[in-house]
Amino acid sequence: MTSIVFESLLPVFLVIAVGLLLRKTSIVPEPQWRGIESLGYWLLFPVLVMESLINMDLKNIDLGSITYAYLLAVSIHVVFIWLLRKPLSTLFNINDRSFSSVFQTSTRWNAFIALAIASKLAGDQGLAIVALVMAITVALLNFINIIAMTILTSDHKPTLQSTLIAALKVPLIWGAFLGLIINFADIPIYEPVMVSFDIIGRAGLGIGLLTVGAGIRVGTIISPRSDVSIGITAKLLIFPLLVFACASIFGVTGLALQMIMLCACVSTAMNGYVLAREMGGDADLYAATASLQVIVSMFSIPLILWLVA
Repeated sequence: MTSIVFESLLPVFLVIAVGLLLRKTSIVPEPQWRGIESLGYWLLFPVLVMESLINMDLKNIDLGSITYAYLLAVSIHVVFIWLLRKPLSTLFNINDRSFSSVFQTSTRWNAFIALAIASKLAGDQGLAIVALVMAITVALLNFINIIAMTILTSDHKPTLQSTLIAALKVPLIWGAFLGLIINFADIPIYEPVMVSFDIIGRAGLGIGLLTVGAGIRVGTIISPRSDVSIGITAKLLIFPLLVFACASIFGVTGLALQMIMLCACVSTAMNGYVLAREMGGDADLYAATASLQVIVSMFSIPLILWLVA
C-alpha cells in the first residue's frame, strides 16, 4: 500500500521540482511563465476537465449512498471553511486575497492523483468509484471556488448578478458543464476530435504542475507562513474525518469506503494556482500550501487507507 501511494505521488512532486528548477535557472525566464499560465487557464485546464468528464463511465455505478455521503461532507466542509473567514482575519491577520487561497486549497482535490492510486489498488472498479466522485464534485467545486474567488478578490462589493457573470466567464466552468452534458446526453464525439482533447488535456496536467513549481518560493517551504498549516489541516485531516463520518451515516463500506476516503485525503488541485494568479488571489500561498500538501499526503494517505481497511 505504502509503495503504491509513494509511486503515484512521486512523479507529481518531481514535475513540480522541474518547474522550480526551470525558473531558478532562468531556462524559462520568470516573465514568460505568465503566458504559460494564461495558456493553461484559457485552454489546457478547461479541455482537461471536459475530456475527463466525457470519458467517465457512469452508467454502471450505483449513485446512491456514495453520492449522498460525499456531497453532504463537501457541503459541510465548504460552509465550515467559509465561516473561518472572520476568525482567521482576526487571529492571524489573513486578508481576503490570502483567504481565497486558504479556501481553494482546503476544498479542491487532485482527482488525477486519486485516479492513479485507485487504478493500482482496485482496477476498473476503483476507477469507476473515483470517476463518480469526480462527476459529482468537479463542476460543483469549481463553481463554488470561482464564486468565492470573485467575492474575495473584488475591489468592490460584488452583487449576486456580477458574481454569477464573473463565474460564467471562467473557462473551467464551461469545460466542466460541457463534459457533463456530453456524457449524460451520450453525445457522440468524432474520434480524432477526442484524441485532440486527450493530447491537450495531458499537456494541461503537465504544464499545470510545472507552473506550480515555477511559482514556488523555496523560502516559503523552508520557513512556511503560519497560514499554510490551515490549508493542510483542513484538507488532509478535517475533510477526511467529515467524509468518514458521512459515509458511516449512509452505510458506505468496503471498497466504496476506501475509494471515497482516497478522494478525500489527496492533496489539492494544482490548477487552482493559475486561478489564483488570474483572479488576483494569493498565488504564493497557494503554491506553498499545494506543494506541502503533496509531501504530507505521501504519509497521510497510506495511514488513512490502512485505518479504513
